[in-house]
This record gives sequence, structure tokens and C-alpha cells, in this order.
Amino acid sequence: MHATVSPRLHHKRIARAIGALAGFSSALSILIGLLAVRASPGGWSRVAVALHIAKQPLIVRIAPRIATLAMIVAALAGAASFYSWCRERPES
Repeated sequence: MHATVSPRLHHKRIARAIGALAGFSSALSILIGLLAVRASPGGWSRVAVALHIAKQPLIVRIAPRIATLAMIVAALAGAASFYSWCRERPES
């Protein structure tokens, strides 16, 4: 017997919403990564950054953090999808 659950908090809706967020964050991570590659210094600027004379562009510094966030959201989406699948299995 299942307890009454509000339709707003149904496990299928939560799994789909988190899945949509995972897709968006993954696409955003790819876009930021491409922009970071274009903005990364080259030539003598790369040497100045390596010697800590100049700073990296902001987008280059935040790109790994955004990729990490996308990975965490994807893991949460997988866990929510698995939970939803477990809830739907017929009881034997």
C-alpha cells in the first residue's frame, strides 16, 4: 500500500525534471568549454600565464567547475531515474 503523494512531487515528474536539468547543464558545459578553448591564451601569453605574470581569462577558470556541476546533476538524474524505475516495478 502506497501513501498518498501529491501530484506535484510524483517520482516520475521529479525524474523527468532532473533529467531535463541534466541535459541543459550538459549542453551549457559544452558551450562554456568551447568558449574557454577559444579564450585560452596562446603563444607568449601562455608563457606569461604559466609564469603567473598574467591571469587566465575568467571563462577558462570557471569551465572545469561548470563541467563538474553538469556531472553532478547527471548523476542525480541517473539516481532519480533509477528510483523512479524501482517504484514502478510490480510488487511480486
